[in-house]
Amino acid sequence: MRRILLVEDKRGMRTMLRTALEEDGWEVTEAENTAKAVRELASASFDTVLTDVCLPGERDGLVVLSKTPPGTPVMLMTAYGTIDMAVEAMKAGARDFITKPFELADLLSRLSGLDTGSGHEIIGRDPCLLAVLKRADSAAACDLNVLVTGESGTGKELLVERIHRISRRCAGPFIPVNCAAIPRDLLESELFGAEKGAYTGAFESRAGRFEMAAGGTIFLDEIGDLDLTLQGKLLRVLEGSTFTRVGGTRQIRSEARVLAASNRDLLSLSRDGCFREDLYYRLSEFTIHIPPLRDRRDDIPLLTTHFLAGRGKLAPDTMETLMKCSWPGNVRQLRNILLRAAVLAEGNLITREMLEVPDDAARERTMLSESARVSREQELKMIHDALLRCDGNRARAARLLGISYRTLLNRLKGSDQV
Repeated sequence: MRRILLVEDKRGMRTMLRTALEEDGWEVTEAENTAKAVRELASASFDTVLTDVCLPGERDGLVVLSKTPPGTPVMLMTAYGTIDMAVEAMKAGARDFITKPFELADLLSRLSGLDTGSGHEIIGRDPCLLAVLKRADSAAACDLNVLVTGESGTGKELLVERIHRISRRCAGPFIPVNCAAIPRDLLESELFGAEKGAYTGAFESRAGRFEMAAGGTIFLDEIGDLDLTLQGKLLRVLEGSTFTRVGGTRQIRSEARVLAASNRDLLSLSRDGCFREDLYYRLSEFTIHIPPLRDRRDDIPLLTTHFLAGRGKLAPDTMETLMKCSWPGNVRQLRNILLRAAVLAEGNLITREMLEVPDDAARERTMLSESARVSREQELKMIHDALLRCDGNRARAARLLGISYRTLLNRLKGSDQV
């Protein structure tokens, strides 16, 4: 179970957040003030810290941040009036912040993205992965925009963090933005900020992520989900290095390096009219593709040892099971399965039966079934169109389709056309 320290002084808010977090699979420890939070951090380890910025007394969420062990991601909750403090916290090492009021689904999505956060490195010795790391090091040495591609769960964010960490901007902030997790009507103000009165609830002017990332890096994750309108605005930022806040007219200079990632084929999306081709070429000044886990199976034993460190060990025949899987969810899926198995293990020994590995044969059957369903729907649509053209006369429709009358009736069995 993932452990989270929740620091929030308002009891009702704390109760609501605890309920949502526990339903999402977190083991929650509560703290209603900074002093208790600091004591909890000193006595236990946590996977993530979620803290309000403003807490009772002279001490606040920035103190919680400063007392959190290096490598443990911290996410801040802040009201509009404390945006400047949130910016300060991001520069001090906080991984993300969310502005109140917020949607619980947005919060949970962002927290899940912190699960493989700072302090973790990409694990592997496979030649194709080593080539990727070498290319990432080259990307860190320049200041070009970088696009990282690969399937979900391959470690794109870890690679982006590596690029930032060894670049000349390493002393600056690293600001991640999940373009798929933030509602489209809020994403523009999240990226570029908003002036007071720009929309209902905008009681104060607020900085956006591009301003927060000044001197550092802004990471646009799942860039393929960016709305077309925002794609145009992002393109203007990349071309002119300036932007305006929502509701504002003042040109603000962008001083952030842009790194982006996608698990989708952006060129295919551009051919379908879903992604701007000119934006793709701006984002992909330097490209890196991370291979799926099935293409670097020799790294599975190393990853297994890493994920199970101190949690358990595999029975002798268990590794063979892991090596045979196709791992559609890649490294993230392997990690989750191993951690679940470690919880089930008795005496720290993980057997094959404890591994909830994907059934590739069942998955293939499901895919074939889905393909058959689509073919059946297409066939019925053709028959339906023919019947419409023949005013419902089945004999004429059969001749039009080039099939026998009996075949037509057989195809219609079970449909609403019989």
